[in-house]
Amino acid sequence: MLQAPLLLLGQRTVSVGESGTLRLVHVSDAHYHPFATACEDVPRGAGPCTHRNTTQFLASVLHVERPDLVAFTGDVIDGDSSPPQLAMAQLYGVAGARPWAASLGNHDEESTLSRDEVLAYVTTLRGSLTEHGPVKGSPGNFYLDVVAAGAAAAGEAAMPAHVAAPDARRAVDGEKGAPELNASGRSEPSKEGEAAGGKLVVARLVFFDSRKDHVRQMISDAQLAWFVETVGSLPRVPTLAFYHIPLHEYEVAPSTSPEIARDRDEPRDSPSLTEIEACRDLPRFIELETRRRSL
Repeated sequence: MLQAPLLLLGQRTVSVGESGTLRLVHVSDAHYHPFATACEDVPRGAGPCTHRNTTQFLASVLHVERPDLVAFTGDVIDGDSSPPQLAMAQLYGVAGARPWAASLGNHDEESTLSRDEVLAYVTTLRGSLTEHGPVKGSPGNFYLDVVAAGAAAAGEAAMPAHVAAPDARRAVDGEKGAPELNASGRSEPSKEGEAAGGKLVVARLVFFDSRKDHVRQMISDAQLAWFVETVGSLPRVPTLAFYHIPLHEYEVAPSTSPEIARDRDEPRDSPSLTEIEACRDLPRFIELETRRRSL
């Protein structure tokens, strides 16, 4: 049996559910105003609508879905969320005792709090697994390790091949570049992992910040450098990324399939490939961005 990478000491984790799967609920763009007396994009005649419609709806979703983790990916608050601490406490509070994590969007810093202050407050709330990352001016970059359920304390998990770490799968398949195996047929874990009590990492969730200057870069070079240096140096496992501003591919993908649920009320708010290339020429980029916003 192959052994998955062991957990680094002090790393925050979320555990796979008893069913052997990790169940997530993803929440984004609440733009929550704690004293709102009206709602946007609600059909007329649908009845009274206030801020409580948002929190009650989310609470009902979580009650039905019973996720192992709630992932918030930005714009929970904006410039009209007053006071911002109350807005965040109420909206993130719908998670209750469930673990949750949040990265920030481009509007989260528009209140009376700075971006760093918003992220710092988020880390203090009940159930939050959010961490204040090391990238200057872009604090919401961090990762969570997903650990195996039940077998975590034993230090070994009978995981199917499609769940095991990619390095372990290469060892099974005999691919070039497979890790060295010890006498028992297991890949050797890192020394740091050995000091962590034997919890097995079966997947990783990476949260990227979406900064205020997102129109030029959805994810900045500094963020990519952090990812490569920090996350890229860890034992390889299946990884899922969360971020607020969609990449260009989100414009391309829906156009290839007519089967899309509901309608999209807003245009994609990320640069096209032409605009990304124009970022190397700032005057040209400003011209293209001005033209796009005038459409």
